[in-house]
Amino acid sequence: MGIDRLIKELDLTTYDPTQQSPKGVVSLGKHGRKMGWFGWTFTTVILVVLAGSLLFFSNLFYLDLTAFFDRDQQKTVAKEEKDKTDNNKEAKAKETVDKVEEVQDTVGQSHKEIGKFVSDMHDFYNETTGYGAINSLDWVEQTKQAEKVSVGIDEEVTSVKSDALRTDLEHIKQTADTVLSKKTTDSVRNLHRLFHDLDIALNDYNGYDKIWGVTETLKAVHN
Repeated sequence: MGIDRLIKELDLTTYDPTQQSPKGVVSLGKHGRKMGWFGWTFTTVILVVLAGSLLFFSNLFYLDLTAFFDRDQQKTVAKEEKDKTDNNKEAKAKETVDKVEEVQDTVGQSHKEIGKFVSDMHDFYNETTGYGAINSLDWVEQTKQAEKVSVGIDEEVTSVKSDALRTDLEHIKQTADTVLSKKTTDSVRNLHRLFHDLDIALNDYNGYDKIWGVTETLKAVHN
């Protein structure tokens, strides 16, 4: 395409200050050139594209910033909630230890003989039902132990001064009788849990990361 034809296509002609600008042509100065409809349209399109791009990227950047700050805020809230939960757990654990020690210093100290009986029974059930052994019980062994539990409680219950402890021992005797009559796994499991909680209450047993809450003696501690 020749230069003359290009100028004609773009409607660009040498500016002559003595002549009036043709219709549809914008003057660009004394020594400039006139821009016809094609050049004006092209310029308008470029400006529209630039404005649209600026709007698009501004919105995108704003959204990215919003998402970033939202995530940061969520992390902060989650951390605060976790710290609060951890603090509550620590406070509750300390409160539990204090209550257990109080029970040990009162009920435990005045029932040492029963405490020894409970500790021996607890050791037996730890050995014969723990680590999955509950699923394959030796019923001859379990019934003999249930008989020993029942007889032992009959001998000890008359010396009990605590009403809560007396209730727990009677509950243990009833559960032992269930083992003898029905030979159910649940009754053996319940016996184990009863002795576990009473061992915590009466003795210096330090395995109270778990309190089953099945005894009256430790009812206040569990709640």
